[in-house]
Amino acid sequence: MNVLILTDFSEVSDNTGKYALDYLAGRPGNVYVLNIQDFNFSKTDPVALEKKMLYISKQLHHSLGMLKSHSQSAGQEFHSILSSENLISAIRKCIAEKKIDLIFIGAASQDVRHHPILGNHAYEVVRKIKCNIVAVPGKSVYRKPETSILPIDYSVLSKEKTFRLIEECDFIKDSRITVLEMNEALPLEAYKDSIQETLPTNLKKTTVDYVDIEASTIFDRDLLMEIQDKFDIIAIIGKNLNVCDKLLHDRYGLCSKVDNSLPILVLHE
Repeated sequence: MNVLILTDFSEVSDNTGKYALDYLAGRPGNVYVLNIQDFNFSKTDPVALEKKMLYISKQLHHSLGMLKSHSQSAGQEFHSILSSENLISAIRKCIAEKKIDLIFIGAASQDVRHHPILGNHAYEVVRKIKCNIVAVPGKSVYRKPETSILPIDYSVLSKEKTFRLIEECDFIKDSRITVLEMNEALPLEAYKDSIQETLPTNLKKTTVDYVDIEASTIFDRDLLMEIQDKFDIIAIIGKNLNVCDKLLHDRYGLCSKVDNSLPILVLHE
């Protein structure tokens, strides 16, 4: 497995790296650590630029050392990547060149959103990068996902894509999945019946439960606190943009207002 971890050298990104390695325990593969810097080569004083480069090099070396010491897998190789491209371009380049299977990015809480990668840009990555992504809040501590919750807006999903995305993801396919069905007064019975028939049939090792809930309350503050007590991870289908907005948007998403500690897995085709 090839994994990409984004870092800005903050405590939140350090915790993200540890979470990623706890998930990868026993899995061989390549771990790439990406840091992005805005180098203005034409306007920056050469001496100041050299100092900055030296500082970043030391920080990347420290991050790799921390990850290696935390690793529980003999077959893992660690690599650092420094890029001056914009965030989305740099990640897309890594995905193409390094054959990335999974991305881990820190999801900063409201009081630490000044970090350049972990605040506003985390939402941008989730929306624009078509690779499975785990957004890890700074307070998340890894535990094997035995219970997961999957909010679904059926208006933009097919049953085939839903079960295929889950089946292909090691993160939640063996967990007990609770499908949180968004009811927006649409004729959803056909969607619900077909997905309820298809998911258990194709995910034979998975137990699937269903909860029907009004869309106006699906991301209520009290509900999110309840979810954190009962589940290990929140999963979202990337094409469910409405769900992504309500959870992850940096200005009005619920996770920017409520102190969420659950990792959020975004599944892409």
